[in-house]
Amino acid sequence: MVVKMSSPSSRPSLASDAPIGIFDSGIGGLTVAHAMAQAMPAERMLYFGDTAHMPYGDRSPELVRTYSVRIAEFLAAEGCKAIVIACNSASATAKEAVEASVGPGIPVIDVVAPVVKYLSAKGAERVGVMGTRATVGSGIYGRSLREAHAGAGRTGCRVEEWPTPLLAPLIEEGWQSHAIMLPVIEGYLQSAGWVKGQDRLIDALVLGCTHYPLAADAFREVLGDAVEIVDGPSIVASAVAAALLDEGLTAPPSQAEGKGLAAHRFMVSDLTETFVRSAQRFFGKEVPLVPGGPWFQH
Repeated sequence: MVVKMSSPSSRPSLASDAPIGIFDSGIGGLTVAHAMAQAMPAERMLYFGDTAHMPYGDRSPELVRTYSVRIAEFLAAEGCKAIVIACNSASATAKEAVEASVGPGIPVIDVVAPVVKYLSAKGAERVGVMGTRATVGSGIYGRSLREAHAGAGRTGCRVEEWPTPLLAPLIEEGWQSHAIMLPVIEGYLQSAGWVKGQDRLIDALVLGCTHYPLAADAFREVLGDAVEIVDGPSIVASAVAAALLDEGLTAPPSQAEGKGLAAHRFMVSDLTETFVRSAQRFFGKEVPLVPGGPWFQH
């Protein structure tokens, strides 16, 4: 398959009515896209899921950066006014590379920094993070939150990160509400040392994978009300809205009139019936996925 690379000179000029580019290693990032569609009804989106190369969580950091840069360049060439890295693994390893590839004129928002900012503002001190091996291996949540606390003059912040590779495949199968999810989640929480009998040894839990919010009810059933399940997609959507406002790129309100899914574009690098079914779960309604992206000839 021939790959056509983009160049800055080929990119259309940015405008407030241009789409927001969003990408993930698969379709889990549709949880972020859904939150953005609800929070910013006037905005258009171009979503790309790299389903041919998923999961990024088991890839090397170098390969994740290579994929992420190529996708970001594709989205920029399509005229996207901002890039949202709706993947924790790519956010942890590729944000700087993506920023360098698209240049300073296009804001890049990841899914880690907004959550860290939220937790720091709350003064959270005992935080657990569940995510892919790549995200947890990077240590980005713990490092970033400790730095944020230190910058605010607070000490005693404890952040523990735990890899949970079984969760995403179960959610991909649509089993987030299946009875099997409860013992798997409880087993991970106990292995991490965050649940001991009736004791809860964390105050907040970060679902460090865009798949995991679909299983939030199962997490709440296991943890109860003593632990906050951090709503990452909504926090990220608010951060995107703020970034667009800062850059003067917010879509005109009139663009929201009569707008529906048809205003957005959803691409994947490998299209299967399984992805089509899963996309509906992630976005909350049927999503018109089409094959496309940087690995297709244009």
